[in-house]
Amino acid sequence: MPDTRSTEPGSRVSDPQHSQKLLRVLRTFWQEQSFHDALLVVDGEELPVQKNILAAASPYIRTKLNYNPPKEDGSTYKIELQGVSMAIMKQILDYIFSGEITLSEETIQDMVQASDLLLMTDLKSLCCQFLESCITAENCIGIRLFSLHYCLYHVHYAATEFLQTHFRDVAISEEFRELPRDRLCEVLAMEKLNVGNEKHVLEAVVRWFAHDPEDRRVHMKEVMSAVWLQGLDTSYLREQAMGEPLMREVIREYCQPMLGDSQLQGEALLAAFKPRGYSECIVIAGGEDRNRKPTAVTRCMCPLYDTNRQAWIDLQPMSLARLGHGVVAAEGFLFVMGGADELNTVLDSGEKYDPDSNTWSSIPPMLQARQNFGVVELDGLIFVLGGENDVTELITMEVFDPHFNTWKMQTSMTMIRKVGCYASMNKKIYAIGGGSYGKLFDSVESFDPKTQQWTGLCPLKERRFGSVACGVGQELYVFGGVRSQEPDNPEQRQMTTCKSEFYHDEMRRWMLLDDQNLCIQTSSSFVYGAVPIGASVYVVGDLDTGTSFDYIREFRRSTGTWHRTKPMLSSDLSKTACAALRFANCRLFRLQLSQGMFRIRV
Repeated sequence: MPDTRSTEPGSRVSDPQHSQKLLRVLRTFWQEQSFHDALLVVDGEELPVQKNILAAASPYIRTKLNYNPPKEDGSTYKIELQGVSMAIMKQILDYIFSGEITLSEETIQDMVQASDLLLMTDLKSLCCQFLESCITAENCIGIRLFSLHYCLYHVHYAATEFLQTHFRDVAISEEFRELPRDRLCEVLAMEKLNVGNEKHVLEAVVRWFAHDPEDRRVHMKEVMSAVWLQGLDTSYLREQAMGEPLMREVIREYCQPMLGDSQLQGEALLAAFKPRGYSECIVIAGGEDRNRKPTAVTRCMCPLYDTNRQAWIDLQPMSLARLGHGVVAAEGFLFVMGGADELNTVLDSGEKYDPDSNTWSSIPPMLQARQNFGVVELDGLIFVLGGENDVTELITMEVFDPHFNTWKMQTSMTMIRKVGCYASMNKKIYAIGGGSYGKLFDSVESFDPKTQQWTGLCPLKERRFGSVACGVGQELYVFGGVRSQEPDNPEQRQMTTCKSEFYHDEMRRWMLLDDQNLCIQTSSSFVYGAVPIGASVYVVGDLDTGTSFDYIREFRRSTGTWHRTKPMLSSDLSKTACAALRFANCRLFRLQLSQGMFRIRV
């Protein structure tokens, strides 16, 4: 009888619900206390568990099991845990079987401590997201301190930004009044405190003093050294010197130089000038000069630091000229990576800019060299997507953690998107449009870091490439880009400018924006970045309106209208990249002063 067995490999099939079904059954076993082979001892209480399930969920418990083999006499194996309450442990066990957990402000600190002890990084990440959502003026100081203790770096950064932005609200909270002297001095020394007037810092100090005058009087000299006295108005001080006793005491003891005849004038005043607060700036880095021989230049500029005073400020240049590179802001720094150098070598290197010191430093190289790629920030992490190298176009994605200085590969995109655009919105990453092998795409896909999955979305209204995107809250914007007017006949193809589009996460569909003023149809406009600042999005690029080239246009989200900005750069810089970065006002002032932007009027 002939052998009918096929030598061809069989078809591999899968059940997408397999893991969930298995977890549900395991959860039932745990609830019914079936098939248990160990006891978890917490707070003196014993809880029947399965060793392999706990070992799979917690590297800490896995290590304990490896170093403590079961007893040979066959008695029940016990896993003892200290520093975790039974109530928290039961919640964690439920999370292990379901992937879901209920977090509250009352239990979040205990949950962070437990997830930290058990080395359950995914649970700790969920706790971080919850903590970040809880930040208010009443608790940001406590969250900031707690997050630093448990290395929750992005939560610490978010709490610090909140503290700086809402200092006047924070300064009337109970947490602020109860700050120890050293922590108070640290807060008052922050250059980016958004106070508007230094009198609010003085009043905050007096409130802190009034909370315990007898014990705190000895610290007042050190605390008052963090107040910028030159920023206090003399008429305000004289008025306050007639008021509350503690305010009178503080002014009499520490503010007399401002009330005397020895006030600073002219250049001495400028040298001592230290304005508080911060400005959101558009930083433009790299690119090439289109009017000269096309070589890459290193440029790093700061064009928009408020809506009234618009000016270019030269920042320290990058150490390496780049073209086709990526620029993104994360955790208070500007990151530049990849691209090609002046010899057209595709780069894997990167560097970061510190706005507080006006200096660059290198970061570890990417896992793959790439140019013309997407880069987005999400929860303090930097995601790099797609692009191309010397050999091929890429669909890979890698993520950089600025606090640990490490790169890791992530789930690749589902398709090549040459000259596509990328953005993050509502805890997800979006890859939009682009093209490949002569075709233009209207497709959109989103990546969820929690599930590590890419999912298709509603397509764009218009196929396009060369556009830019940005996310604000639950809103996603795509600006500019071009498409072919004759898609079926590549030989006679002419390019036309696309209208910009808007997507809301709840409506789940794209809508065209009325942006005829952004650039005229059939122009060869190019856009290099879209930067959200406040209630506006600033689009950077060669924006041809038919009569002149703009470099930055303002889109006001509330009205859906476009507005010109003051001309800030001639149209010689192209193929650049940009991001929004928060600068301390005093740092901007020093840079402007050093570049001769202020003159003393005699």
